[in-house]
Amino acid sequence: MSKQTRINRCKALYEQFLTLNPREFETWPIAIADFDGLSFDESKKSMRFILDTMDGLTANDAWDDLSWHAYNSIENVLQAVYNSYAALKSSRDQSTFQNFAPQLDSLAYHLRMFGATSLALGGATLERTSAAVTSELERLTQARVEVERLRDEVKTLIAPAVAGSLSEAFTARKSVLLAGRIVWGVLALLVGGYCVHATYGFASAVGDALIAAKQPTASTDVMWASVLLRSVVLLPLYAAFGFSFSQYKKERDFEEEYAHKAAVATSLPNYGDLTREPAVRDQIVTGATNVIFSAPTTRRADPERSDKVIGSMKELLDSVGKLLPKRSDG
Repeated sequence: MSKQTRINRCKALYEQFLTLNPREFETWPIAIADFDGLSFDESKKSMRFILDTMDGLTANDAWDDLSWHAYNSIENVLQAVYNSYAALKSSRDQSTFQNFAPQLDSLAYHLRMFGATSLALGGATLERTSAAVTSELERLTQARVEVERLRDEVKTLIAPAVAGSLSEAFTARKSVLLAGRIVWGVLALLVGGYCVHATYGFASAVGDALIAAKQPTASTDVMWASVLLRSVVLLPLYAAFGFSFSQYKKERDFEEEYAHKAAVATSLPNYGDLTREPAVRDQIVTGATNVIFSAPTTRRADPERSDKVIGSMKELLDSVGKLLPKRSDG
């Protein structure tokens, strides 16, 4: 006979026992003399224990956790309890009780011996819960290891990605500045070339005026007026050349600055591997980030100012003025 068949028979036998309403046993007005066995009060305690244990097995779905041997023994004892209790319920005399009490005590003994008590009190549920918790702990441990591995992988991916993004942004900005630098360079070359041409014309005019001044009969007023006009034209030309050249130099400096930032940003993830000391590593990374995120306009520079060019032009005009012939009052 299989174990499941034994379980079904025990359950059916217990259901039959419950039809006798065994819980009313405690309220019986019966007087039992002392004998070599359980007293009436002790039998009531055993009855409560048996009923609570059997009900607990059903409530906790723990019938399957007992062995086949346990059900083989419990079924025989439970059958004896059922038969003797049915007889006791009918007669309720001393001899019938003395026959019932040992059977009741034997059933309580077998339930304790086979561990039905702990199962009825939730032992089966506790075991299943413990197994489930153990499985979940193993799964959580594996998940934690996986999360830590993914975290390390993400950390190794984020730093190069951020550094690459910064480097790409700085490189793009450098490319934009390159176009502006080329424009200002070409403009400076054109203005500078025209300044050379205008200066050559100015020098020729001054030379012609000096030669004409040596001729006593020649009128030099118109010639010197032309020289003055040419000198006035040279002033904005040189100012424009100085401005365009300073813009070209500024664009070139910015381009070099962004190229430097792009190079530092690319190598930033490697700085953390240079040393094992956290303080030194933090200092290196902090210095690198200061280089990256500082604005180029904060860099102290000494560009050529246009007022220097204007001052030079004033000196040139003063020199030319000294060459002009002084007119006598008489």
